[in-house]
Amino acid sequence: MQTTEKKKSSTAERIVITGVGLLAPVGASCRDTAAAILEGRSAYQAHETVQVLNSPSGDVLRGATISRISDDLLPKELEGIDRMEALLIPPIAECLRALPDSLHGFVDWEIILPDTIRVDNNILVSLAKKISRLQLSSGKVCASLNPRGKFISRIAYAGELLLTHRIEGVVVACADSLCDTTRLNKLMLDGRLKDPDNPYGILAGEAGGAVLLERESAARLRKAPILAAISTWGSATEPHPWPDGKPSKALGLTTAFHQAFSKLGDRGASVLHVITDENGERARALEWSLTAGRIFPNPDQERYLWHPAVVTGDTGGSLAAVVLADAIMRLIINTPPSGRIALAASDDRGSRQVLCLEHIDQPERKEYFAKIRSILGGRKTAMEEQ
Repeated sequence: MQTTEKKKSSTAERIVITGVGLLAPVGASCRDTAAAILEGRSAYQAHETVQVLNSPSGDVLRGATISRISDDLLPKELEGIDRMEALLIPPIAECLRALPDSLHGFVDWEIILPDTIRVDNNILVSLAKKISRLQLSSGKVCASLNPRGKFISRIAYAGELLLTHRIEGVVVACADSLCDTTRLNKLMLDGRLKDPDNPYGILAGEAGGAVLLERESAARLRKAPILAAISTWGSATEPHPWPDGKPSKALGLTTAFHQAFSKLGDRGASVLHVITDENGERARALEWSLTAGRIFPNPDQERYLWHPAVVTGDTGGSLAAVVLADAIMRLIINTPPSGRIALAASDDRGSRQVLCLEHIDQPERKEYFAKIRSILGGRKTAMEEQ
């Protein structure tokens, strides 16, 4: 009698995103912010003009428009590490709503802050007290020279941690603000703030963001909604980042895209949306224009480029979280999927990071995702319109 042997699945375990949180000047949650970005609704009436230095001697002041979170959500008197904590609490709590009570205490968490903030472990103690789902012993905090890149790279490394350690999830969070006087003064003196004399400058902003990562098998076992799967990651360093005065040849960003796409079976042909942290600065736009013509195997394919900082403002080191949240929501509203989404984050000191996301089919969660699309402006998929 012949017997048949079940084939072992060759499908590798994937890391998925099951929770995301965001606090930004245009929204108090991820969905509110995503809706504002998708609609191009920047709510500039809530922004303000502040006086900053216009000369190194400090005897001349100049008006600068900034994109600050409204006072009813975050009092402007909060500064430094206290402001970072206030920016972190809502998004971390928001992303952890996806986790059932039974898994509390089985989640590692890491906070990424800019090196402009004096950091110590007291922020972990405070966050663990104010967010009951976090355990102090499993938290880490770091101040990074390249906070945008660090946020993306820690997401990639968290995937490795989930696959090799007996933990149920990893939260990666970040926060930053360009709205304090010291940083605004430096940006103005460096000629980087947008004003009538500098149309290629940035609108300084602030934000906090967080993401919850799990193994796909674990998420499916508890029937959790899966927002996106991480396809690949690429990382490189730009030898001539913008602040050094030398023109960038986009070698770092190109290498990061090539590295990420090399791990995809189609070498990136299925990537139809690209979301970057372009912020109005000419150097960033030129770097992307150089990169775009080098990375796709099918350059004639129509693609969409998005840069949410146009709506939210440049939120400094936390802009990578804004870009990620925008990518996740665009992936959801394009269900059935219309290809992968690639997002890119670039730091002033040269870090270049690329992360590719893809849709995961969950027919049992059809109503859940339809509700999200409804919240994001009543958009319907092509299948739903038929």
